[in-house]
Amino acid sequence: MKTTTSFKVSTINVVLLGLLLAGAVVTGLFANWFEMALLLAAAVFIFVSAVYARGQKASDVTRLNAIEYRDERDRLLAKSGFAVVGVVALVLAIVEFVLAAVFQHLVLLASAQVLVLCAVWGIANSVAAKRG
Repeated sequence: MKTTTSFKVSTINVVLLGLLLAGAVVTGLFANWFEMALLLAAAVFIFVSAVYARGQKASDVTRLNAIEYRDERDRLLAKSGFAVVGVVALVLAIVEFVLAAVFQHLVLLASAQVLVLCAVWGIANSVAAKRG
């Protein structure tokens, strides 16, 4: 995985950290202190995990869980893990859509989530098939 020069963690972890920190700022602006604390704690955990996973003592599982791949073998293992996560995410998004439809709350958001997951799934499968 590509590493940024200033943080020594993968680019995806920099993106995740940025999102979590931005979320913490926004929730802080709205005085949602508990949510802000959770977002900050998650950011610290991700950063520490990513830095630790870059060390020589990190196991395969540690590197995979921290999204800090060392080589092509790690990337191949991660693809299998993310495939399972994708299937579960799609199932949960459909359950969320059904619940949103039944209770009439956030139906558009749930619909958009299902549609985006389906689109990403189709694109990812197309790219994988072309490469394979």
